[in-house]
Amino acid sequence: MAFHFSLTRPTADRLPGEHLEEREPLEDVEDYAYLVVRGCADLAETDASFRIGGFGRDDWAFDVSYDASAFLESLQGLLHAVQQRSAFEIDLYPQGVERSLVFRFQDDTVLVDCTSRTTWIPSPSTEVCPHRDLMSMCTALAQDFASSLHAVDSDVATLTPFSAWLRGDFG
Repeated sequence: MAFHFSLTRPTADRLPGEHLEEREPLEDVEDYAYLVVRGCADLAETDASFRIGGFGRDDWAFDVSYDASAFLESLQGLLHAVQQRSAFEIDLYPQGVERSLVFRFQDDTVLVDCTSRTTWIPSPSTEVCPHRDLMSMCTALAQDFASSLHAVDSDVATLTPFSAWLRGDFG
């Protein structure tokens, strides 16, 4: 299957009470990466799931709490790169994942290169994706992430950029 990623929204309509009681107050509402990690920790307390695959492996078996946060930390930059059609790299650093994705734009096509830093070898190492499909996956992921945070009443749901993504504003 071709390179793909998506988030399945949680069926829960609020976070478990014990999770809310143990959670520390927000530290830095301006730090996007921190907010993504916080949001992913909240969604990990639900049945939300993140799926990513390609390069010869349909499902990379990412968990929501840590593996998905590494991808989502780069989503804001990837959205901008796709809109501007400018090269972009995502470092998927979690132990066991350890790979990078490089996005290169050629007209209405995106070349996605995968480099592994483990024994896993991507095959093929480059996949081709129509620009509109990558844009659609990015905006769907942003909106699903924001909607999921809102649905479970995460304390980051009303913050930027998630509140904008919830409204369909990805700029």
